[in-house]
Amino acid sequence: KAVVSTQSTGELRNAIGLKMLKLCLRELFEFQYMQTDPNWSNFFYNTDTRKIQLLDFGATLELSEHFSSSYLRVIRACATNDRETIITASRDMGFLSGYESEVMLEAHCEAIRVVGEPFATDEPYDFVERAAYKRVARLLEVFAKHRITAPPEESYALNRKLSGAFLLCNKLNAVIPCKPLFDRVYEHKTASK
Repeated sequence: KAVVSTQSTGELRNAIGLKMLKLCLRELFEFQYMQTDPNWSNFFYNTDTRKIQLLDFGATLELSEHFSSSYLRVIRACATNDRETIITASRDMGFLSGYESEVMLEAHCEAIRVVGEPFATDEPYDFVERAAYKRVARLLEVFAKHRITAPPEESYALNRKLSGAFLLCNKLNAVIPCKPLFDRVYEHKTASK
């Protein structure tokens, strides 16, 4: 009853994708506590309540206010196409050292733009057509060759979580308006300061 196949209605698939993204953003920026295992068997969609239920908290991570706020700045900079803030906030978080080559800076900004892309457009975002994970994969060679500092430890879990949410939306063939969702989270987080 609770299994959602790709044969389910587009409306239901989009609703589930939107709920997963909302949960992901709330974990990152509101709770600052994230379930980090994006394995789909750790989530249950209850068709009666129309809610996502988390089933496994064995892999969780508490995020510092600094990390959460800085990452919010990075995603907001993507949404507003502000390259300088992407770089500055990435340095503040430890993604960049300040000594990177222009090749590395451009690859980093492109990877971040891909992650922030669903939140940058007012149009519903098509997770199948855009397939962000394929574009980020092409940048891995540049990172391997030009990265001079390891990313912050939290970023590994964050990347797993976001890529898991995006892949689920891809698997669901979701086409959903993500920017209003992010804008509400951003306004809530910045208003509470």
